Amino acid sequence: MEKTWASGALELLKHADSHIELNTAFDSRMASISIDNSVETSIRVFMFLPEKISGIKFQRKEVEEAGNSFPKMVELVFHRVQSKLSGLNDSDIEHYHRIRNQLYHNGTGLGVDRRYLVAYRQIAAVLLDNLFGIKAVSREAEATLENLILLFNEVETLVREIFNYSNIDTDHTFKWEMAMRAGVLEITDINQLTELRIIRNTQVHSKAENIDRERIKLGVQIAEDLIQKLKS
Repeated sequence: MEKTWASGALELLKHADSHIELNTAFDSRMASISIDNSVETSIRVFMFLPEKISGIKFQRKEVEEAGNSFPKMVELVFHRVQSKLSGLNDSDIEHYHRIRNQLYHNGTGLGVDRRYLVAYRQIAAVLLDNLFGIKAVSREAEATLENLILLFNEVETLVREIFNYSNIDTDHTFKWEMAMRAGVLEITDINQLTELRIIRNTQVHSKAENIDRERIKLGVQIAEDLIQKLKS
């Protein structure tokens, strides 16, 4: 999709990056606000794109009902565009949006933990990539939460592609059993996918001081193993 559609969201993300690098309490707050604004801009722009460009038809009534409510816009896009958002959850965005609101509205003068910033930054970047095909991500070799987010997104995308190729409905109650019968997944793959999802979701929603580096390392390893196997 043309970059012009996502230029505003991309600029906001780059602005956030410049504040993250400065690493002060003030800059961390500015980065958090810019990341959140980037996410909102991506979602709002996508909702108003012509159907021939986005591939999704939003009804005028549902867009009007969402209005300027950030949670409602997120809910609407994730409901209508789930096929484009593999590896992302609306609860992730709502979680980090609440953190941003607490800092912005309470006026405490406190900063945002860097681990929160880089995690939300990667979620915003994955959203840009999935909705507009804009690459604003760079995967690092080390086991970090932001890297785990990217790897999880890649795993979910590969699984969805395999299911589509095998004509398996991703929303079907017995999709995993169907995948095993079709010979595209084994029980060990499914167990690893479940473990990876638990690790990813737990760490994304953990308080900064409770983020478990060892669990993240395990998640990264599981994801990399799954990616290698799924691609083959």
